[in-house]
Amino acid sequence: MLSRFIRFATSVLFLVVLILILRDTSYAVILFRANPNGQTDIYLMNDDGKHVRQLTRTPLSEYNQLWSPDGKSILFMRNLGPTERNPHAQQFDIFIMDADGSNERRLTFHPLNDTDPCWSPDGKQIAFSGIRDGMPNIQIMDLETGNIRQLTKGKEGKSFASMPSWSPDGQHIVYQQVTDVGRQLYITDINGKKTRPFLQGAQPPVIGDTVISKSVPRWSSDGKNLLYFEIRMRYEPNRIVRLANSFIVVDKNGSNPKRLDIPKDWWLYSASWAVNDAEILFSAEKAWGLPVNQRKYNIYRYQLANGKITQITNTMTKDLEPHWLPGTLSISPKDKLNVQWSDIKMKK
Repeated sequence: MLSRFIRFATSVLFLVVLILILRDTSYAVILFRANPNGQTDIYLMNDDGKHVRQLTRTPLSEYNQLWSPDGKSILFMRNLGPTERNPHAQQFDIFIMDADGSNERRLTFHPLNDTDPCWSPDGKQIAFSGIRDGMPNIQIMDLETGNIRQLTKGKEGKSFASMPSWSPDGQHIVYQQVTDVGRQLYITDINGKKTRPFLQGAQPPVIGDTVISKSVPRWSSDGKNLLYFEIRMRYEPNRIVRLANSFIVVDKNGSNPKRLDIPKDWWLYSASWAVNDAEILFSAEKAWGLPVNQRKYNIYRYQLANGKITQITNTMTKDLEPHWLPGTLSISPKDKLNVQWSDIKMKK
């Protein structure tokens, strides 16, 4: 009887130790894009910046990569380069692939650009910005049928819509409306019938000689808040002077703005929610005055509770558009790189 008890206790102890080990070694997974070898490709890494894995490896460049709600697929857009119709322009279309980088499929084939894809909460539809009637507007695609319907209606020559973000309840889409005086946030229902400015008590888009643009909205996973990017700039003869940039969080009604406490001299690029909406992932270059071709963005974590900033990547490349997938994800991409950043940089 005693020996049976000892065996049982040993088994329980082993199970407890195993759980503790798995808990301590489990990581969320961050999807991002980078250009260590010239063109932009999509990568994965653990949430501490380790175990970097390359998912795409083409002579083309990929952008705006996003996890599907179930973590099984990745949505992204690809720059296909000049086309016969537009020999002096770039052609963007939307693609999807499995979480390990395999089974890549092209979703849009329109001769004009399709950009800024995002998922519906159930993963059965996507929204994106595409030109179907002369101006970029928000389009919705059913992934099973491939059918596309237009959601917004911009004023030709005056405004267009881009950067959609689908609310977690599936009922609304927030997007940026682009006009000749900057970018502002709008919200519409999924039928496009009730459209209005999203932010309550927002400043006018121009104050004196300063233009205030608000863009790239991102719903939190619980639907209680929205994150967006604000840029302040001044137009001068032959140039645009960027004065300030910030990430701001507001509640679901577009009220109670909170500016994230990030150093003012950092050049911010992109952000997303993480850790059950307790943190923000973002890309930034610490030196404000660097020209575009010299900026080396890295990825950081920002804790909303205390403003603590933790640097995740530390490279001489551009690490951009991080997107968080919670929990442990076991991925060994078939025929893909499975290396650290130091190994990638040694090959340059």
